[in-house]
Amino acid sequence: MGATAIDRQASVDEYVAEHTGDEGFDIVYDTLGGPVTDASFASVKRYTGHVVSCLGWGSHSLAPLSFRAATYSGVFTLLPLLTGVGRSNHGLILHRAAELAEQHQLKPLLAEEQFGKKGIARAYDAVAKGSKGKVVLEL
Repeated sequence: MGATAIDRQASVDEYVAEHTGDEGFDIVYDTLGGPVTDASFASVKRYTGHVVSCLGWGSHSLAPLSFRAATYSGVFTLLPLLTGVGRSNHGLILHRAAELAEQHQLKPLLAEEQFGKKGIARAYDAVAKGSKGKVVLEL
């Protein structure tokens, strides 16, 4: 789908150079928050870059984003569930997601290795090191 998974062990400068030729990303979707939000601000393209985060709360410096003349959107996905406003729309979204799943149209990115009961510590290490894909633990 055109998304680029980022190696969180690499520096911002390294992965921006590797994946964008030092231009920066058009869009960064931050699902982790914290330091990843800050790195996202520093990794978008000048003038046209955009960061979207569903975990953007906390204290963040907007300077890297501002110096790129880029934009930011924060999406608080739980707001409809907490307030009730727009809750029915969430139901529609979940219904559509279920339809796509039933049609085998959703394909989650899974880590290369899957773990059993004896691999719990290794599975935890894979998550801590920033696995590219969801870590599966079969119990």
